Amino acid sequence: MAGYAIYSLDWDKFQSFVNDPTDKQLLLLAKRVSEELLYGYDGDFEKGDPVQDWPTEPEQLHGLVKRRVARRDWYGDLSEAGKEVWSQAVWGFCCMENRAGVGFRAEHQIYFDLLEIAWKLLKVPDDKIHPDVALSAFGRRPYRYRLARRTSQQRTKTAFDAWLPMHSMHAPEEVRKMLKELRSIAPAIESANKKDVINDYDALLSVLEKLDKKGRMLFIQIT
Repeated sequence: MAGYAIYSLDWDKFQSFVNDPTDKQLLLLAKRVSEELLYGYDGDFEKGDPVQDWPTEPEQLHGLVKRRVARRDWYGDLSEAGKEVWSQAVWGFCCMENRAGVGFRAEHQIYFDLLEIAWKLLKVPDDKIHPDVALSAFGRRPYRYRLARRTSQQRTKTAFDAWLPMHSMHAPEEVRKMLKELRSIAPAIESANKKDVINDYDALLSVLEKLDKKGRMLFIQIT
């Protein structure tokens, strides 16, 4: 199914990993980084990308991974190749369910159409993440990923890099904002009279309501 696979994480457990990871968690993430370096992304690292000099043995990656997890920005100093390696490693780590200890859980799947319509209704350009529209980051922004900001006369928007991430992660506060925005466009979605879109709208609304109630983190994969 081409679209979005929707998952969730336990917010408190994920924050515990980010702020005080165990050696077991760091080694699991290091193993995922190792796999990406050995068998995953095969592009060229740009000059100055620290990932190009990383070793491939998990035990040797342990310290590098620990320092990267502690950073406030996981991606800013990486080239497209480095970003791909790290983002895929984070994705793979979180999907390890009980082994990673972050409460991974599958929720639902939806097609691309609903978000494309929602972005238009919320006046979000296709290639932008709008700071005032939480849904604009749906499927577009991994955890601790900061995009370059561009200022116009009307409003500041955040533009994409050339690199397009394949997953996004959203804290409970952002989930709550998404839920409010999604509810605001209900009449327009219903009047569109598109069965698949309406079904996906109802499904996504139900997922976000559940995550908001339980304070869980939204975790999205582009499929």
